[in-house]
Amino acid sequence: MALYVPSLGNLIAVATTWGLGALLLLIGTAVSGRSSAPEFRLVAGWGALCVVLTLWGVFLPWSLRIPAVALILAALAAQALPGRRMQRADWLALGRMLLVTLPLWAVMASLRPSQVDTFLNLLPNADYLVDYARLPAAWLPPSYSFIPAAPYDTQFLVFVGSLAMPDYPAAGMSLVNIMLRLVAGLAIARVLSRAGSETAPSWGVIALGMLLVTLLDPGFVPRFHFSAYGETPLAVTALLAACLFVEAQQAYAEGGAAGRVALALILVAMINTKQSGIGLVLALAGAAIIAGVAERGADKRRLLTETILVLVPAALIYGVWRYYVAHAGVAELEPLPLSAWNWAMLPAIVGGTIGSIAEKSVFFAAVVVAFAALPLMLRWQGWRLTTRFLAFFAATFVLYNGFILATYVVHFSPQMSSEAHSYFRYNTHLSLILMLALALVVCDLARQLWARPCAVGWAGMIAVALALVTPVALAERLRFDIEMPQPLVWDLAAELKPHLRDGDRLALLMPGDNGEIGRLLGDYLTSAPPRRRDLTLLRRDIADNATLTDAAAQGYDLALISCVPAGLYDLPPGEAALVRHDAGGWHKIAAWPYSAGIALSRWQRQRHWPALCR
Repeated sequence: MALYVPSLGNLIAVATTWGLGALLLLIGTAVSGRSSAPEFRLVAGWGALCVVLTLWGVFLPWSLRIPAVALILAALAAQALPGRRMQRADWLALGRMLLVTLPLWAVMASLRPSQVDTFLNLLPNADYLVDYARLPAAWLPPSYSFIPAAPYDTQFLVFVGSLAMPDYPAAGMSLVNIMLRLVAGLAIARVLSRAGSETAPSWGVIALGMLLVTLLDPGFVPRFHFSAYGETPLAVTALLAACLFVEAQQAYAEGGAAGRVALALILVAMINTKQSGIGLVLALAGAAIIAGVAERGADKRRLLTETILVLVPAALIYGVWRYYVAHAGVAELEPLPLSAWNWAMLPAIVGGTIGSIAEKSVFFAAVVVAFAALPLMLRWQGWRLTTRFLAFFAATFVLYNGFILATYVVHFSPQMSSEAHSYFRYNTHLSLILMLALALVVCDLARQLWARPCAVGWAGMIAVALALVTPVALAERLRFDIEMPQPLVWDLAAELKPHLRDGDRLALLMPGDNGEIGRLLGDYLTSAPPRRRDLTLLRRDIADNATLTDAAAQGYDLALISCVPAGLYDLPPGEAALVRHDAGGWHKIAAWPYSAGIALSRWQRQRHWPALCR
């Protein structure tokens, strides 16, 4: 139970996340006005932040804190302008979402960094921004990221949070994703309730929106969507862009006007969230054109022109980033050379895709339902909000899956391509659009039921109750970061850190380790606060006299033996021990017995971690 109890630092990190959301909303309102609802303006504010920090970071050699602070001050000053001022309904909608989701925040507040990619590149990239307030380059201090030239749009968010809390990135990379997921829930609630931008959805519909973007979403996987990964930012920006594209489609059909500033900025935030962001942007824009053309009566020329125009800011920022990557001299994930493209792997790729679909049958069954519902709903009601969302989802799904299959040919290794690596995970970028489309279908089919005030009242109370209870009831599923052996590694890192200083040379002797524990321990030492920067680590999977002698010969004067074997000096067997080398040889500094840890899940019971004496 102690693993779930937030500390004061955890609560400060959550408060920093809420403050960051408020700042983004102020920025988005200052830039785009009040033509869209607050959740759209919040993400548009993120897009505006990305424009400013990307241009500054690529072309100017000065601290990124300068434009970040200037943008915040400008957004605050804009509150003096009546047309750019926040309204009571804005705060009311966000406040209701915050109160309904307090149990979720309580469960997730003590979340720790987890998952391989978090430590390989996501968190190191964020730490680099905090440490140097610059984008990495070959002539600047070294980056310890696997891909330091990966896009930085999500890292820009935690960088701004670090202005208030320097250690914010470790927790913030996940907390920001939780915030964005809930912002998407508010957008779904607004569409379902048909609430305008000047009103706040009801408590019950907001609670339903929260459930639809988390526990009711068959594409929701906490270790993807509540970790530092880019899946949630892509899914959220895709949903918000879809809502604005569909709104524009309706405007074209009715001869009205559609706001474009917020949509353009949301696409800016999307395109540099991950390297695959460009594929999602193009799929969404293509779907907008296809769905608009399919609807009779729409102004096709206007549709095509305005869709292209709304892509211009994202295209410019993407071009600026490609310029940076070409000249910074640091690594990114690169496509294969033309001669190595995986055309011969196409049958295996298709087979791997089918295998992934079978494994995640619930999610892809929901996709099939959405496709099947489109012609039926079109025949029943023609072009309405529901059918527009169904058509938009169907077109996006086809286009984006074409992009995913193309990446298997031109980017992934033959083995990863044949396995259709992360096919389900990439498709979850569309899961929130899918959930909204299916929710609209259900609302239309049950229209007579919702016409009864009593039914609406009871449904709202049930949704609120579920939103309050389920995060606590399902806390173990949500808290992917406490799965074994992570708690044991946290404890070991916490014991080590008081004995380490920045720049130390430490040998990690981890008997029987396959690399998992050693990598995780090194990551916690260097990336989780309090950080020990610039450690030089030597990893060995053997702990004996010969290995210690070799470590000393290479200049390592500190060594951790993660599971002391019997008879090694005077060290206690079956424990972890830290030893130091001096003129007299190796001497014990400290030793720690392991706790029992937590109960293993059913799929972990056959696993063993000899490096942790398990």
